[in-house]
Amino acid sequence: MTTLAPTHSTSTPNQTAWMATELSVINQLNERHVKQVMDYSKGFLDKTFPLADGSHKDVVCYMVYFQHLLAFFADGSKSGLQNPAQFVALSGHREAPESLVLVNEGRHVELVLNRHGDNGEKDGAGIDDIQLQAKQAGEPWFSMLTGKQVRLGCRSEKHFTAKDGGPYHTSTGG
Repeated sequence: MTTLAPTHSTSTPNQTAWMATELSVINQLNERHVKQVMDYSKGFLDKTFPLADGSHKDVVCYMVYFQHLLAFFADGSKSGLQNPAQFVALSGHREAPESLVLVNEGRHVELVLNRHGDNGEKDGAGIDDIQLQAKQAGEPWFSMLTGKQVRLGCRSEKHFTAKDGGPYHTSTGG
């Protein structure tokens, strides 16, 4: 019985070009899907945490000024939240926060900001994720952008700096 030795590559130049074309199409579809999910998620922010002027979809930068969240737009204008009390905490520096914590009806939402992250590098405001707090403290948070639970590992809860400078725990709301 004759056995054939395996070959390392059976791809012809036409197959390689075809695969490259297909991968390009898939990447474009994935990018379009991510943009649609981000647009939907920012629509959620507009409904739940509306700005006094403008839309979260048009924000290019978020920062904290004194105890207020400010959203900046491409034309240089800025806006705060319609309800400033909805901004409760942050992590990182006020001028360039790593995350912002908003609260609505006792439920926390974290805007994760990272201009070098998978999503943040494609988003004008650098939003890398939008995470929703579970109903019960200690349960995993939910990522609006990935559709998956966010596990905290050994930490039982997230810790932030309250807008007044003190510690902020999402499990107790303060």
